[in-house]
Amino acid sequence: MTITNIVLILVVIGIAIYVIQSSIKKKKNAEVEVQVDVDDKTYTIEKMIEFVKRRLDEITKINLYDIGLSEEELKRRKNKKYELKKALKGCTYGDVNDKKYVKELIFDLLEKEYGVTESNISKAISFDVPSLLTAQDKFDILIYTYKKEFGYEALTEIIKKYNLATLKYVEGETKPSYVITCQEIEEIYEKENIVLNFADKLNVVVQRIYQHYKGYSSIDEVRDMNIDGISGRSIRTSRKFLKSSSTSRW
Repeated sequence: MTITNIVLILVVIGIAIYVIQSSIKKKKNAEVEVQVDVDDKTYTIEKMIEFVKRRLDEITKINLYDIGLSEEELKRRKNKKYELKKALKGCTYGDVNDKKYVKELIFDLLEKEYGVTESNISKAISFDVPSLLTAQDKFDILIYTYKKEFGYEALTEIIKKYNLATLKYVEGETKPSYVITCQEIEEIYEKENIVLNFADKLNVVVQRIYQHYKGYSSIDEVRDMNIDGISGRSIRTSRKFLKSSSTSRW
């Protein structure tokens, strides 16, 4: 065998090793490498829900034994995978700790992988233009803001502060009932004059995504609140969170 042949063999072996190492590295990083095609709809709630569903599905189904992990890293990722599967199952049944875990992961995915920033987050919810916010948007922001201070007493505090637990007539019904109307939410939001930073805005978006993905739609945050016994009354909540009329209610 000539020196030339030996050199060629070594070159081929070197190339093979490089290709194998590159392949292992690519698989190892597959969990975090995501290509996001940006267009006018990229940062809408609908598109972000699709992304979150796909990524969480990938994380829970990835075969960790195929990506060349060290024993320590394999153990760490197996635990993470198990915790996520457990949380996704638990939050379906309303476990608040599992819900918190899943929401924190969604927050990280949107910020670190999907590229949500201060400049594009208002494409999901019009934080910077209050006139474009829906009653649902304003209610979500109010609940989030009050929850930071009062926890699961947030809704109770809003109801007590603005005397919302009163009988009122609603269009289309003959008897008065205990409801919170869209008009009331609009008026409360204007009085509160809320200022949100980027993390606040993203948390509101995360909650909106979560409630459509794993939560209980528009009543998701409401069902976690401690609302029994407010002035000895019960506040009625509708799954049809908002309707088109000004008397839409919770």
